[in-house]
Amino acid sequence: MPAWHHFPIFMITVPLVCAVLLPMLGYFRSKWVPYAAAVPLGISTLLGLLMIGRIPSDGYLSYQLGGWAPPWGIEIRLDFMGYFLMMIVCSISLLALIASWRYISKEVTGGRLIAYYTLFLLLSGSMLGFVATGDIFNLFVFMEILAISSYALVAITGNRNAVRAAFKYLLMGAPSSIMVLLAIAFLYSVTGSLNMADLAGKIQLSEYTQILTVAYILLVVGFSVKAALFPLHMWLPDAHSIAPSPISAMLSGLVVEVAAFAIIRVTLSLFTTGAEGIIAGTVDVLSIAAAAVLFGGIMAILQKDLKVMIAYSTISHIGYIFLGFTALTPEGVAGSMYHMLDHGLAKACIFLCAGCFIYVKGYRRIDQLKGAWQQMPFTCFAFALAVWSVIGLPPSAGFVSKWTLIVGNIEAGRELYVVILLVGAILAAVYCFRIIYYMFFQPGEEGAWENRVHDAPRSMLIPIWLLSIGTLVFGLTWFIVERLIEAAKFLL
Repeated sequence: MPAWHHFPIFMITVPLVCAVLLPMLGYFRSKWVPYAAAVPLGISTLLGLLMIGRIPSDGYLSYQLGGWAPPWGIEIRLDFMGYFLMMIVCSISLLALIASWRYISKEVTGGRLIAYYTLFLLLSGSMLGFVATGDIFNLFVFMEILAISSYALVAITGNRNAVRAAFKYLLMGAPSSIMVLLAIAFLYSVTGSLNMADLAGKIQLSEYTQILTVAYILLVVGFSVKAALFPLHMWLPDAHSIAPSPISAMLSGLVVEVAAFAIIRVTLSLFTTGAEGIIAGTVDVLSIAAAAVLFGGIMAILQKDLKVMIAYSTISHIGYIFLGFTALTPEGVAGSMYHMLDHGLAKACIFLCAGCFIYVKGYRRIDQLKGAWQQMPFTCFAFALAVWSVIGLPPSAGFVSKWTLIVGNIEAGRELYVVILLVGAILAAVYCFRIIYYMFFQPGEEGAWENRVHDAPRSMLIPIWLLSIGTLVFGLTWFIVERLIEAAKFLL
């Protein structure tokens, strides 16, 4: 077995093990904790980069833990789409953590600071495991680690609004977790297996169609809460806007996306082949996704708080992801996956830019950003590049993803939803250009900004510029979309 074959399991376990060890380091050398926390994420990112070109589009890597062959043993099953999302998680998590070094020290101190980085590693490692596991029960386990660490990170500052937002998130998240667990119990009751590859074959042959249908609905609803799909999004605006900005970047750029990926994976890996009647309910998901695009865009336009506006924009873009995969065409699924990349990069960048404004001036309202580019040019120009991709203008990654989504829906004969995608882009242009207008074309109010240039610290600027440039770089990598289309054909 070649050495790189072990890399996926190390990508998952290194952050999780280091999360356990980090409090011990904090006891002896608390000043080292922020920098030590970046090491495991850097290792996971490096291991992922060393795997480039090794995961085929029409196949997968199977890693058996403990030498026990599936379906009896636990399996890591990594196809190209899973690897693609793991790289997104690694890179954005690392950049968000680096941006935390200066920002979070202003929000929390002492033991809470050590807890912040410990929970950050738990969140990142659980997302990697969530994406790569081939066992549906471990999918639930990683989901719970992800959820609990997310709740705690939203409330990490300890102020009343943060605790209220985290509690609201918990109230929505706990029932959704129960739904997923019940669905797994139903699947096990009729198949006797938890391995996802083994489940797919047994579901195809099973005669318990009604139980399987209920299980699929529970999975979709449960994961949709985590993904904040309209109208199950009620926890998102508060949690994303009140959490520390690096955590907002993680929640918007990664957490909701891996939950959406779980629905894609469960649908394509477990229920597609020989179970068309079970997934007929995707038509309802399609209508909800279209409503999400419009609702999120309209609500974003109405907001005055920058972070709340970005949060509602996330609801709209989750709708894009669901509009793509419900087409059940290779282009539609590939467009959904590539939109996860675009959304992850752009939204993480925008939330971190919002964090820069809060860190430097304490400004959250959009109208407070008038003339901001004169005093924070690096932050404002990175923000402008990111919203260019959010709108979907060429040559950004947002243009590539939305073009692929349009092609996928046309292939499925869903021209009406192509119109919805275009309307969503127009709404995005309205709420994004409003901020650009304030930043670059409105004079700052007297006394609002200092007369000297005072931008954010380098540790905050470097991550946002890497993310913003990434939206342009991945606007030129059409070959990745082709690989994703091949991977989707393999699953469909």
